[in-house]
Amino acid sequence: MQYDVIGDPEDKADASGKADIDRFADFMRLLAPPPQLSLSQAAKAGQDLFTQVGCANCHKPGMLTGTRDVAALDRQPVPLFSDLLLHDMGALGDGIAQGTARMSEMRTAPLWGLRGRTLYLHDGRAATVDNAIRLHDGEGAKTRDRYNKLSNAEQKQLLEYLNSI
Repeated sequence: MQYDVIGDPEDKADASGKADIDRFADFMRLLAPPPQLSLSQAAKAGQDLFTQVGCANCHKPGMLTGTRDVAALDRQPVPLFSDLLLHDMGALGDGIAQGTARMSEMRTAPLWGLRGRTLYLHDGRAATVDNAIRLHDGEGAKTRDRYNKLSNAEQKQLLEYLNSI
């Protein structure tokens, strides 16, 4: 209320002590991650390739939440597919320095829900997952190069796995 001195209906707390914004925050905080699809044989092979080529070095399949008062959030596994760390991505960087991130550094994007996207990378410059992988540079260059050396069949298996996330 420091800047908005006119009261709005959504500012009023109900009997539970929560206003609309509190209910929205609860909804977002407790929203479940997108479910992973059942893995086909090809996707299972792709899951192994995901680790073998090095994707899992940064796109870690699982993390744990920290200690929380809410049991549903307390030390729970999260299939985020990220390490949430900054990495030097070389030419893939967007040239924007923000906070502690240099112009070539980017935070590892979570891959959960990947199958629901139509554009890839942080700025949508890749039209396909395959293209997004091929654009990796800097710390991701070795993984990109290993992906490029896979057979077409192996690349399809890895892409099928990614489409299950």
